[in-house]
Amino acid sequence: MIEILKASAGSGKTYNLARKYISLLLRNKDRYAYRHILAVTFTNKATDEMKSRILRELHIMAVDPHSSKYRAYFVPSLFPSESDMQKKAEAVLRDILHDYSAFAVSTIDRFFQQTLKAFSREIGQFASYQVELDKKSLIAESVDRILDSLTENDSGLLPWLTDNVLEQIEQGGRFSLDANLLGMAERLKSSQRQEAMEAAGIDADDYSKDSLMNIRQECRNIISSFRDAVKEKAARVLDLMIKAGVDPADSSYHFMSELHKYSELADTDAVPMLSDRFAKYAPDYEKWFSKAKAKTLLPKVWPFLEAPMDDFCALFGREFDVYNTACILDGQLYGLGVAGELSRTYNELMKEKNVLCLDDSNTILRGIIDKSDAPFVYEKIGVRYDHYLLDEFQDTARVQWQNFSPLLRESESRGGDNLIVGDVKQSIYRWRGSDWKLLRETVPAEFPDNSQRPLDTNFRSLSSIINFNNAFFKAAAEVLDGISGYDKDGPMSEIYYDVKQDVYRSDEDPGNVSCTFCPKNQELHKVLDSVMEAQAAGARLSEIAVLVRNNDSGEKVAAFLIDNGIAVITDDSLRVKSSITVRRLVSLMSLVDNPDDTVNSYLARSMDIEIPRSCSSLTDMAESLLRSIKKNDSDDSWIGEVLHIQSFMDYIQDYVNSNGNNLRGFLKAWDTANPSISSPASGECVRVMTIHKSKGLAFPYVIVPFVETIILYKPDSHWCSPKLEGTSLEGLADGVYDVSLNTSSVNSLFAEDYRRENFLQQVDNINTLYVAMTRPALGIHLISCTPPAKCLTAVKDGKKPEFKDFSQILYWYLSTVSGAKTTEEDETVRFDIGDIVDFNLYRESEDTDVMDFRISSENVYPSIALNPGDEDAEIDVRERGRLKYSADSVDFFSEGGEAGISASNRIKGVVLHEILSRMTVAEDLESAARVSLDSGDITAEEYEDVVALMKERVASAVRRGWFPEGEAEILNETTLIDTDGVMYRPDRVIISDGKVTVVDYKFGEHYRIYEGKLEKYARIWTKMGYPSVSAWLWYVHTDEVMQVV
Repeated sequence: MIEILKASAGSGKTYNLARKYISLLLRNKDRYAYRHILAVTFTNKATDEMKSRILRELHIMAVDPHSSKYRAYFVPSLFPSESDMQKKAEAVLRDILHDYSAFAVSTIDRFFQQTLKAFSREIGQFASYQVELDKKSLIAESVDRILDSLTENDSGLLPWLTDNVLEQIEQGGRFSLDANLLGMAERLKSSQRQEAMEAAGIDADDYSKDSLMNIRQECRNIISSFRDAVKEKAARVLDLMIKAGVDPADSSYHFMSELHKYSELADTDAVPMLSDRFAKYAPDYEKWFSKAKAKTLLPKVWPFLEAPMDDFCALFGREFDVYNTACILDGQLYGLGVAGELSRTYNELMKEKNVLCLDDSNTILRGIIDKSDAPFVYEKIGVRYDHYLLDEFQDTARVQWQNFSPLLRESESRGGDNLIVGDVKQSIYRWRGSDWKLLRETVPAEFPDNSQRPLDTNFRSLSSIINFNNAFFKAAAEVLDGISGYDKDGPMSEIYYDVKQDVYRSDEDPGNVSCTFCPKNQELHKVLDSVMEAQAAGARLSEIAVLVRNNDSGEKVAAFLIDNGIAVITDDSLRVKSSITVRRLVSLMSLVDNPDDTVNSYLARSMDIEIPRSCSSLTDMAESLLRSIKKNDSDDSWIGEVLHIQSFMDYIQDYVNSNGNNLRGFLKAWDTANPSISSPASGECVRVMTIHKSKGLAFPYVIVPFVETIILYKPDSHWCSPKLEGTSLEGLADGVYDVSLNTSSVNSLFAEDYRRENFLQQVDNINTLYVAMTRPALGIHLISCTPPAKCLTAVKDGKKPEFKDFSQILYWYLSTVSGAKTTEEDETVRFDIGDIVDFNLYRESEDTDVMDFRISSENVYPSIALNPGDEDAEIDVRERGRLKYSADSVDFFSEGGEAGISASNRIKGVVLHEILSRMTVAEDLESAARVSLDSGDITAEEYEDVVALMKERVASAVRRGWFPEGEAEILNETTLIDTDGVMYRPDRVIISDGKVTVVDYKFGEHYRIYEGKLEKYARIWTKMGYPSVSAWLWYVHTDEVMQVV
């Protein structure tokens, strides 16, 4: 049988999946049952989480069964006693750990690749083939080969390309053959086109030039005939009006001037659709003239103008749709002419390289499974699966389901127990092929004996968040009903019928939902304010996540927070190309490749850098040029771009490994590449990530900026089949075409495709917002730019605006429905439901489930030191075991690898900080500085300068009482452990006469985050029973001080 689990956000999906898997293990008498159960999810992270959850629960059942959350499900229904369950769990766990490679919890791609490997002979590949993830590079190389192989005697491709290039040039547009061809090739080889061709029943990938020429000729005949008819009928109406003595000034709404525009169309002009005003008033003859003229002119012209005007307007119905479609098709034929050659070259390249593209593997495997029965598939892969557990099913592509369906059908026929888990409301990967209709319609139809069970209790979030989401998404779905004009998949409110969730947590504090609308240039500042607000309420940086719509927004947020002293973890939001040092390096490499290329080498020509005459490799060249840049860099501006530089060097190495030391090829590849950086995790950092990557995760506090970027509809290109029935194109132009679906598509034979895409994008985008708003446990803050004036006016007048994005729906809901507390200040409006929680209370409570969502760099296993030294003796083992990122790595490319005090202001700060950490009293200065001299951190000359500077600074510190001579206790770099186990290390603490003074040294810019850290230090000392605690920031270079507490 198949059980379908409809799991809304935070409803315990992983808990239920693990329970089902463990149940199948414990109920089975076969000790190797785990070899015949396949659990499938979509990401490596989700796979690791599922494996860990299963093993952890088995471990608890084997060691302490009474504390197992699953105990009630198995005792006494399956086992008469806890001890029986314990013995079985212990045996199962032992078997899995001893046979871990057969523990079949896998990503869907990994399972399909393993299956496809078994059929390497059938697909014409060597068994040693490699899976290629970068499909774009294969397509680019295929295009290069096509262009390199063009000859006068080829299959007609050269004349085809030549004619189209000349036509583009005649039209006066900018045209680059290779760039244009590459763009078309990527669209032609997309999985979306393959799916559209299959849906249209088209198998051939080769369009003959003759058939394409026939389509083009017919399209141009339609275009020309329609244009002539419009000109003729417009001219006739205009001529009759003039003959009747109508002056153009007498016509209303510029009727006559609009008719004149149509009558004067040139042969190359496109025919525009009638304006809304003309179409509205054309049937109302009294509107043709001003009121003063209507009574006298209407009787003269109406009797003989009515029919010609009706004839003219009638052209803009079905005939205009056919004309518009012919224009669209005419622009598509150029790309289709290269489809066959591209497909042949692409397939030859894959065989030559012995690779198979990951994107193509699902389709290839489907062709194999379609022709085979399930037992044969199992025989080839060497294992039989009795049970399937499919996670995140709403993200499954149709072709993936077509591969799984026969296997599930075979399992069901043998009495297998299968589970499908998903939530239509969290389907946000349609751009990657996912189809939420599989979960909603296809699976129930294919397996009518299925059982469905909803999980409708939210265990994650506090009540304010759950109740707000229940009400808002119900209202938003009702707002969207009917907007697209497409109803074949039902109204939006039907998709969101199960949005209501029950509240599990009975906390007295309901949590909070906040939403701020501000000027666009203030959104990043509001993100920073929200981080500081959460910190003020006791949140750690690791408990805060900023979720954005795309990587561009993530890059802006990460850069702004970093600039303001907030530590950040990013997932692919920092672009390598954003580094000026990387851009300068690439410009220098362009100059080496082609000295005449003044555009790409523009930055290089502004630098006085000697170009190396010869290098052994691309990597050697890049390192040599980097050293030259550093030597030439007077302000050390590149030091903050170390991660970008290291990522660029990694990219070069990856390219060299695959393609060799081809400089020109590398520059071409780099031109189209857009690599990003996932910054290394550390304990206390704000997490910045896209909403798509946050799915399945949870955080105590979530900030969602740029809500206005979650729009209702964005015009884009899609592969569609026009409805040609009853037109001259029927039977001639049947096929799929890459059409830009926008509002003008309504007046074409692609109108149904436009309405369907409009609806599907609305589903995608409301789901995206739903995923973002269901991540928080304790609170959420949404931030958006202020809606346009038209929207604000409509809301003020109690009307529903014409919504363009979800921020406008959110503003309307908060203003008119929610009953939220409203605060207005300057140009900013803020809505609040509930108050932000005290994070410390949740952290210190016995129930810490909510706070377990925070990001942590600590492993769940004990951490040991890596090559520990004497300095590690006093450091907690958990902290000592972490890998740390060293600021000294900025000197990796320096000549001789020197890392002295002159290297940078940053290094100077490190050295001075170390000197101060060795000092108990002022007299310790010279001996502390000599340690730095002896270790090579500073030179002999710099030693004198350092001592002179620090004598002045320490003297002022002595006057402040920070280097006392008496009985005071001095703690330098001493670790403090808070009640929750988190460690802090203030630079200097002076304890004298029951009073505590905390001093932190700083050597750079002023950041507010420093004040927050000192407040934490002071709070800990206060908890330790000291009644008088003060905390100070000391900016040593300038001798500025700031009292924080």
